Amino acid sequence: MKKRQTATLALIASLGPFQFDTYLPALPALAIFMHTSNTMVQLTITASLLGMAAGQLFVGPLIDALGRRRPLIIALSVFILSSVACLLATDVTWMIVSRFILGFAAAGGFVINNAFIRDIAAGGNASRLYSTQAAISSLAPVLAPLVGGQLLLIGDWHIVFIFLSFMGAGVLGMALFAMPESLPVEKRSKLGFSNTFKSWGIVLRDGRFVALALTAGLLFGQVCVFIAGAPFVFEKQFNLTATEYTYAFACVTIVMFSANSINRVLLKKFSSLKLLRYGLSQAAAAAIYFTVMNVLNFHNIFVAVIGFALSISSMGFCMANIMGLAMQAHGERAGTAAGLLGFSNSIGGAIAAPLTGAIFGLTMSGVTTFMSILIVIAVVLGLYAMRNEKGVVH
Repeated sequence: MKKRQTATLALIASLGPFQFDTYLPALPALAIFMHTSNTMVQLTITASLLGMAAGQLFVGPLIDALGRRRPLIIALSVFILSSVACLLATDVTWMIVSRFILGFAAAGGFVINNAFIRDIAAGGNASRLYSTQAAISSLAPVLAPLVGGQLLLIGDWHIVFIFLSFMGAGVLGMALFAMPESLPVEKRSKLGFSNTFKSWGIVLRDGRFVALALTAGLLFGQVCVFIAGAPFVFEKQFNLTATEYTYAFACVTIVMFSANSINRVLLKKFSSLKLLRYGLSQAAAAAIYFTVMNVLNFHNIFVAVIGFALSISSMGFCMANIMGLAMQAHGERAGTAAGLLGFSNSIGGAIAAPLTGAIFGLTMSGVTTFMSILIVIAVVLGLYAMRNEKGVVH
């Protein structure tokens, strides 16, 4: 893969985290601006995740039929238009709808990136490329809230969507010049509901794929619980400003970036399976940490950052390896398989995010309790699903 293609893919992948994370520091202020509740503002996060889930279900089969390049250009164009729609929102309902469309558009980047990698690589090589992309694009969750915090120093939440509009335009320009078509016409499937349902059926009959997809969805769900709850925990419980919150958030995501980078290096010596098992074990350790912390009622910002970092960084050893392992048997339906994996992630997050405030509460104990529940279920399912498999180093 050429360097310019790698850079373009990373920027395309970063659109999802940027549209998701950049305005997180503004969530409490957005609730005041739109005269609505914190729960309603959290629904804008849910709407984005539902949009990503729906987009990935339909973008996957679409790119298997039409190729990779044309759908990518359309998705990036819709991303720009929906960013402008968010900018013009005057009430929370308008924002929720616009965020759904924005998430739908961002889904195209995730699916097309993974399908493109599957077009040119397989096995451990694919896992390394997925990990490279994850390592590069995981800078986005580090940078996005920091960028959002700095933008809020010079304007209100509107400036965030001005930034996203220009960012989308820049990535679209790069994609037009750098991204070739990677799926030959003779390898494309027919476009239609029957073929789409058939492709879904083939992939979903793979029990191993389904187990890995559910594991990924649960793990991403706990990340979304953190994303939805962290602004309120840090800004209200620990009395940080919106900008100070971005620094705490960045500390957590920097550790995740490091984990992705370490995973990529270790894939040269260890199998994807072994590293996935380690990642699940680290996630389990984070759940134990949270439980002890809550039982002892030992809550302060330093303990919180350490626990969140331990939990979120486990994703660096889980998600890329889950992607590589799950996609192995579905080269002919790479777009569909990538879409279903993305759907599992997004729907897991979309369900988990609003439940945080509605059931568990936007406090340190509420957020970490829910994260621990999701982690434990994911670890049990993931380890059980891969119990008889042997890893191979490529």
